[in-house]
Amino acid sequence: MSQMSKPKWLWLLKAVLGISLSGISPVAAAAGYQIPAPSGAGITGDHVEVLQKMSKGVAQIAKQSSQAVVFVSVYKNVQSMPYGMIDPFDFFFGPGGGGRGQPGPGGPGGPGGGGKPHREKREEGVGSGFFIDVAKGYVITNNHVVQGADEIQLKLANNETYTGKVVGRDPNTDIAVVQIKKEDFNRTGLGALQLTNSDDLDVGDFVVAVGAPFGLEASLSFGVVSAVSRGSLGIANIGNFIQTDAAINPGKSGGPLIDMRGRCVGMNTAIYSRSGAYNGIGFAVPATMVRTVAEQLINTGHVRRGYLGVYLQPLDDEMIASLNLPEGVHGGGLVSRLMPGGPAAKAGLETGDVIVEVNGQLIKSHSEVTTAVGLMKPGSKANLTVYRDGKKKTLSVTVSQHPEDRGTGSPSGDESEDEEAPAAGPQVFGMAIAPWSKSLQDRFNLESKGGVVITQVTPDSPADRAGLRPGDLILKVDGRKVDGVDTVRKAAKGKNRLLVWIERAGEYYFVNLRS
Repeated sequence: MSQMSKPKWLWLLKAVLGISLSGISPVAAAAGYQIPAPSGAGITGDHVEVLQKMSKGVAQIAKQSSQAVVFVSVYKNVQSMPYGMIDPFDFFFGPGGGGRGQPGPGGPGGPGGGGKPHREKREEGVGSGFFIDVAKGYVITNNHVVQGADEIQLKLANNETYTGKVVGRDPNTDIAVVQIKKEDFNRTGLGALQLTNSDDLDVGDFVVAVGAPFGLEASLSFGVVSAVSRGSLGIANIGNFIQTDAAINPGKSGGPLIDMRGRCVGMNTAIYSRSGAYNGIGFAVPATMVRTVAEQLINTGHVRRGYLGVYLQPLDDEMIASLNLPEGVHGGGLVSRLMPGGPAAKAGLETGDVIVEVNGQLIKSHSEVTTAVGLMKPGSKANLTVYRDGKKKTLSVTVSQHPEDRGTGSPSGDESEDEEAPAAGPQVFGMAIAPWSKSLQDRFNLESKGGVVITQVTPDSPADRAGLRPGDLILKVDGRKVDGVDTVRKAAKGKNRLLVWIERAGEYYFVNLRS
């Protein structure tokens, strides 16, 4: 085609765009725009190099610590409630646990169903854990992760999955030890974490939290220690927790909190949240307490708490002024009540005393007294420094075993004669029960008048797996008011499930028992 014979619209395009039609390169037109290739080393400088080294350090910690992290899956078979009753799990999380529950063989018309409106659901939960001993297969996790589980699956860093068994667990500190059942499991690529002295932690220290939030395995978050010795949080009965802003989300419970030397300084346990997800405030059990509790669980299968026999309340500025405390005293535990005949009362402690030291350890809050004494071996001595009428005094108290712990075996130390454990009553679902009495009400700080008191719990029994413990008061069984021991025995006869309503020191719960 000659130049004169080109269509008129091409000449028009040339006039509008001001381009030469013969100068257009077919190759260039086809390639289009390309982003320039990177050149140079990016931003440089001494401070930037520090950040780069820090980034590489965190990456190294993440790589090495991830060898110890375990993804924990738990399964629980739950019988649904009879018609007209509500499963507490369904009440809070929706039918089937938010869609995770699966019908089992006990469904309508199936084995054990008998055509009645019952079915068995398989509930699933996820959490995290970490090795403290690969050779023996010991894994640390939270008690609330494995409590009540019928099956535990442990997925390791080398992608192998094994069945786990509970070595021991302690609801009071929310710590549990799980062990891989198979002795010759594949240990290739695995490592254990060192539990360090968490008392050396300072606010502002960098930490990383590792776990499986929302089931996303081997996730790492970075942050700082926001506070230490956080007590009275309602997370557990014993413990002053590490607060961190390293993101902790559901599923990360039981995972390690690690310092910048790759050592475990705590175990991720809980979050403060209005939505159920990360809000910038997470809590971890200090590694020092994890070590103490884990060793007892491995050696004996349970934890025995020390007991003073006192009720404590926190101090505020007005209380400090009213109690005539010296200038500079800003914390401690105020004794608001003494148990008659208890260790503290026998040692001469009085109502109104302010405990400021336990065995030389400075006490900042009343919860620190509970933790310090609770982790002591029954029968040992606790040297208490107190202020009474503005004057400092030192008292030596022989710590006894906590009354709630006596159902798991013989005590480890001498006990007060006034605090003998209640006699074992009839066994129902692995728990001994006794009629309510004024002495039991006082001993276990109960509000209710009536029902039956759990006096002993057999380890690994249905009652133990459901989280019941000595001192719990059973008020109703399957919706029926409990008038005495016979009410519970008759309700349990021939059944493999009971829904009980209990009081625990002024707090009330529904608990589902399953044999």
